[in-house]
Amino acid sequence: MKNTLILTLICLVTACIPDNVKKEMSEGLSDAQQMVADMEFKKAIAQIELHRLRYGHYPDSLSELKFLSSMDSSMISNVDYTRLDSVYELNLKMESVSLDSKETTPIKLKYPAEFWAGLGCVKSNVK
Repeated sequence: MKNTLILTLICLVTACIPDNVKKEMSEGLSDAQQMVADMEFKKAIAQIELHRLRYGHYPDSLSELKFLSSMDSSMISNVDYTRLDSVYELNLKMESVSLDSKETTPIKLKYPAEFWAGLGCVKSNVK
């Protein structure tokens, strides 16, 4: 529902815009969506790892995380978290909206091996 509303609004706004301008806007939108996805994923990792430092274990669910600001809590709807014994799985579930089409595609992020060092995240669709 949310994606459909956003997509409809984008289509209405861009209907009278020249193609070359649409292309530049689409590239900018894609970059912005990547940055937001990166921020949401890293916020989730930071809060999960902070929970382990404070309480000695990873949370059973993201609802156990304490002291989240309204900005921090946005990550809850953008990731899937599963505790796996003494480690966890964290998957990004954000989608990219294109100005060129009505389709959405999963946002792909990639981090170097050094990023994962020392974290309890052993499985992810971002790895």
